Amino acid sequence: MNTQYVIYTRRLCLRLLALEDAEQLIQAIKTSPSLHQWIDWCHRNFTRQEADEFIGATRVNWVKANALGFALFDRENDEFLGMVALNEFYHTFNMGSLGYWVKDSAQHRGFATEALEALIEFSFTRLLLTRLEIVCDPNNTASHKLAERVGAQFECLAKNRFVFNKVPKVGKVYSLIPPKP
Repeated sequence: MNTQYVIYTRRLCLRLLALEDAEQLIQAIKTSPSLHQWIDWCHRNFTRQEADEFIGATRVNWVKANALGFALFDRENDEFLGMVALNEFYHTFNMGSLGYWVKDSAQHRGFATEALEALIEFSFTRLLLTRLEIVCDPNNTASHKLAERVGAQFECLAKNRFVFNKVPKVGKVYSLIPPKP
């Protein structure tokens, strides 16, 4: 996919991370302890090297169309707010998984909902996917509420559905399918 592809919403610009965004990424992760318990690569000592590696991997995945990680930027001031991603493409089944996170200082302001709704629409109308999944830790109530807010339906608790710190964990699986015409 074109690395210049951008999605605009009312308040947000969703685009691919660039190396110039590294400092904002580092500060967002370091100052967001709520993320550290749910995302194993997020921690309070996140370094420039880790940021550069994350940005590089995100860009490679984008170019190879393995995953599309969109950084969220406030359209008013270009502040980095978090990310939404379409990952775990299953081309055989025409589906993918959605992931999301917003830094602590930007939470509870509707940014995640706005961004995720835009990514869902993109996935169904531009990529023509026929199924999306959201998988979260059963204890991550905020993630469950967001999944439900964007219309995802709870399907099951799946054993060994994701890995956190190299340990397979039960995942709470939600699904979305495109609206019928």
